[in-house]
Amino acid sequence: MIRIFAVSGFKNSGKTTLCMKLLEELGRLGVKTGYIKRTAEEALSPRTTDTGRAAELGVSSALWGADGLRIESPASSVTPDYIVSRYFPDAEIVIVEGGKYLDLPKIWVENGEPRPENVSGVFMVYDRNSAGDGKMLFGAGGEAEMARRLAATVRGGFYRSAKVYIGDRPLPVKDFIADFIRGSVLGMLASLKGGGDASEGVRIYIDGKIRK
Repeated sequence: MIRIFAVSGFKNSGKTTLCMKLLEELGRLGVKTGYIKRTAEEALSPRTTDTGRAAELGVSSALWGADGLRIESPASSVTPDYIVSRYFPDAEIVIVEGGKYLDLPKIWVENGEPRPENVSGVFMVYDRNSAGDGKMLFGAGGEAEMARRLAATVRGGFYRSAKVYIGDRPLPVKDFIADFIRGSVLGMLASLKGGGDASEGVRIYIDGKIRK
C-alpha cells in the first residue's frame, strides 16, 4: 500500500526545505518515494500550446523534452490517489507539499502564525526554531527521526533489522530479506536454553572454510 503524507503550512514556512530533507533521509533508508508539489497557480500549458489544447478537450497529455517528461491532466480528474496510482505505482511513500485542506495525514510546518482550525490530520509538527520533544514536535536536526517514523508506516517496526557481513564487508540485503533473517534467527534461538533474550542484539560467526 502506498502511503501519502502532506507537508503543509503557510507560504515561506520552510515546507520545501523539509520535503527535500525527508526525501533525502527516506532515500537513505531505501524507501521508494514520490513528490507532488501542490500549488494554487496554474500548472497546465497555455491554451495556445498543443498540450494546452488537449487539456481543454479533457485529454491527459505529456510533454516529452530532452530533460524529462511532464504529464498534464484536466483538473476535474486529479486527486492525490489518482496521481499516485497512475504516476507513482512503484513508490512506497509519496509526499505532497502543500495541500493543507486535503484529506491526508499531515506534517504541519510552523512559522509563528496560528494554524487554521479546519486543518485536520496533523500527526507531526515541525518548527525549525524549536528543539522539539521527539514525540510530535520536531525541530531542525530531527528530520532523520521523522523520516524513520514515516518509513515505519510502510516497512514496520523491524525494518532493516538485520545486517549481514562477509568478513568485514557488509553484504547488501533487501529489506524483506533482512526481516526474514531476523525472524528466522530469533525463532531458532528461542528454542535454545538462554536464547530467548536478544535485547542486546545477536552476533553469529560462521567459519567460511570448507572442511573435508
